[in-house]
Amino acid sequence: MKIRDATERDREAVSELYYELHPEEERERKEKGMLVPLRGSLKTVLLVAEEGGEVVGFIWGNLITYGFFRYGMIEELFVKKEFRNRGIGRSLVREILNRFKRLKAEVVLVTTDPENKKAADLYEKTGFKPCRGPWFFWTPEDRSVSGVP
Repeated sequence: MKIRDATERDREAVSELYYELHPEEERERKEKGMLVPLRGSLKTVLLVAEEGGEVVGFIWGNLITYGFFRYGMIEELFVKKEFRNRGIGRSLVREILNRFKRLKAEVVLVTTDPENKKAADLYEKTGFKPCRGPWFFWTPEDRSVSGVP
């Protein structure tokens, strides 16, 4: 498995995964054949997991600068069902945390459905701590839990 930066040639594959992740919410855009943008006005970090030349998962986050405060926000994480439970999600999370750390994010936030115990466990195993409601946070100073160098 290889984790790398997404390129324009990955746009269709990422779009297909995105619409699989959001089948109902984004149905109209999918039906119109719209491809999700790979870059936005924020500092976007989009990584893909590739196995045998096939994109099998992605993680999408943004570095947000608010005044002098810089924080990372993991927006989406998805791995194809047949590739789950192989450590791909964990590898994607760890790599995006490395990227946010290099970008000098002071904290990284993520939210997940409270019913999604697998996602909550994944985030906790990679060093996130629960805060309010469905939110989790990670700070670069707490490297002992996440395994991020």
